[in-house]
Amino acid sequence: MKRKVSKILIYLFCVIVAVIALFPIYWMLINSFKPSTDILKYPPTFIPKVWTLKNYATVWNQVNWLQFFFNSIVVTLCVVFGCMLFSSLAAYAFAKIDFPAKNAIFMLFLSSMMIPAVVILIPQFVIMRNLGMLNTRAAMILPFFFGNAFSVFFMRNFFMSIPTAIIEAAEIDGCSPIRIFSQICVPMSKHAMLTLGLLRAVQVWNDFMWPLIVINSENLRTVPLAISTIFYTNRSVDWGGLMTASCIGLLPLLILFVLTKDYLMESIGASAFK
Repeated sequence: MKRKVSKILIYLFCVIVAVIALFPIYWMLINSFKPSTDILKYPPTFIPKVWTLKNYATVWNQVNWLQFFFNSIVVTLCVVFGCMLFSSLAAYAFAKIDFPAKNAIFMLFLSSMMIPAVVILIPQFVIMRNLGMLNTRAAMILPFFFGNAFSVFFMRNFFMSIPTAIIEAAEIDGCSPIRIFSQICVPMSKHAMLTLGLLRAVQVWNDFMWPLIVINSENLRTVPLAISTIFYTNRSVDWGGLMTASCIGLLPLLILFVLTKDYLMESIGASAFK
């Protein structure tokens, strides 16, 4: 009886958390189908009384979505590729290669996670300005291309689970460290790398602050930056257009999740098994 009650409480807690997490998405979605005059009415309506696609037609014709999607896709793919490559290389070194003061260096590197991202915005901006990369896609890619402490920490934990006997057997057979990494460790860690890639893709796609700082040209704006500058001004906010554009901007991430959800579930299952 106690087990049944505890299970019911756990399920109830999970349902409440899921509702809290999904409600903003639901609110954004239903408001995209409302006339702009109904969005701010009080009391609010959780189901539109009048359904309309006018917001979608207006937003699609008003925004150069192909250009903004292209910018976001290029930036996201480049950052994810660089992050997965360099983070996995550093993680492999920390996990499987012995060198002096390895643990101390890793802890020092890991301590950078405690530095707020806002603190390094100005130094990053100065570096990009001195390199002459402001108002280019490279300015949005380069600061994040080589990964971060979390990515290295994430991959190192997985590489630590790979048996050392496999590495030693490959070394006895004459494999170089690069070959061991590329032909043994990478195939064995594909689930972890996929999970890391998805996490970074979501983070980079939704990034607003850094593109706002380094990009001035309209043709180089990413999707979040374009949405904010077009539908939000100092004078007014087009709530219908903002909600609709946010739904459209969210669509690629939903497609990415649908295409990779099976691999993501396998990754979670493999991690739990280990």
